[in-house]
Amino acid sequence: MRPDLRRPLAALTLAAAVSGCASRQPLAVQRFMLAMPDGPIPEPGPAARLVALPPVRVSPLYLDPSLVYHVGGGRVETDPYASLAAAPRFLMTSAIRAYLLRQPGVKNVVQGFVGPNGLTLDVVVQELSGDFSRPGEPAGVLSLEVAFYRGDPVPGTAPLLRKVYTRREALPGRTAAAVVAAWGRVLPSIMAELGADLASLPTGS
Repeated sequence: MRPDLRRPLAALTLAAAVSGCASRQPLAVQRFMLAMPDGPIPEPGPAARLVALPPVRVSPLYLDPSLVYHVGGGRVETDPYASLAAAPRFLMTSAIRAYLLRQPGVKNVVQGFVGPNGLTLDVVVQELSGDFSRPGEPAGVLSLEVAFYRGDPVPGTAPLLRKVYTRREALPGRTAAAVVAAWGRVLPSIMAELGADLASLPTGS
């Protein structure tokens, strides 16, 4: 009788498969920083004011560093393999402060009191996402709601201006790197518009 070679062969195949699974390394998580402005901080203009920027607040959906994607039908997904390098509230506060310091109407950016001639900004990140809900039209979306207050507001103070700044940037592909790069491209545009609004607000009490 010929020996049955199928069992040893099957055992070897199974062992090789198990060994391959055991040696396979888990995918590393990509971590991204937000783009920051380049170059030195320019001298402020003659009418520049102190600006207070408390820590930026973030809509609950985007609090976690993991990237968030809108995929259609009201559904959202988080990316298990891509995240920001820190919580969005920290990165957005740093980035917005850096851009504010480059606005001609801003003398300095502080977290404390600015006095009656200064301004206080209350910034809320309403959206920080990759939008994949439209077939063939992937986009990075950044939306900030900003309230501008004269001086040092107390609870109940009405803002001089409340405005939502939203940008949607087309992506070359559905990748995490493309989404983060899109945020970096649109933030300077948002901050330029915000800076112009800031400079137009009245001074004094």
